[in-house]
Amino acid sequence: MLQDVYTLIGDLWTGPLASDTQNADIRRDGAALAKQLKAVDKEGASALSDFLDQHDVSEEAYVDLFELDPQCPLYLGHHRFDEPKTCAGAAVSDRNAYMIDLVGVYRHFGRAPNGKELPDYLPLMIDFLSMTTDAKDDPIRQKFVDEFFLPFLPPIRTRLEKLETPYLHLFDAMERVIEVERQTQSLSQNNDREVEEDVG
Repeated sequence: MLQDVYTLIGDLWTGPLASDTQNADIRRDGAALAKQLKAVDKEGASALSDFLDQHDVSEEAYVDLFELDPQCPLYLGHHRFDEPKTCAGAAVSDRNAYMIDLVGVYRHFGRAPNGKELPDYLPLMIDFLSMTTDAKDDPIRQKFVDEFFLPFLPPIRTRLEKLETPYLHLFDAMERVIEVERQTQSLSQNNDREVEEDVG
């Protein structure tokens, strides 16, 4: 279920929902996933439902928020690192090093980015979480979440709060799903330790 929720959240970040048939399907599937998520995490399910119910962002508003000259770029490194002042500085910037590390993580899982988006593009990163849910115990994936993803979220939250956009609900749902996964993983590791101690 978490894989499907991650996929949905990643898709929802890539553009506004319109009233066409495909988007009606996304809303229906999203509502079904929110219902499943409610059994595990009511807050996350509520945030996802709120986004699906209140999502009335036009294509123009979406572009203004997240594209061209965006009010809130969907590139995590943009919010954390200063932009280099020269082209030569870009190659040795902290953000460049961050993106090189991200590409290394993606390649570890055989998931090299397609080159259409930078490695720190939020929907791409969520898609990576979706595709690697079966490897949630891998320390490289844990490093991705703990060092390359979660620490970069607070500035985006702050910006979305200032903009008073419905995308804050989607952001809340995303954070809750990650927390659910981390709690599940922690419980699983504790159970494994207890079994090892009983056997030993």
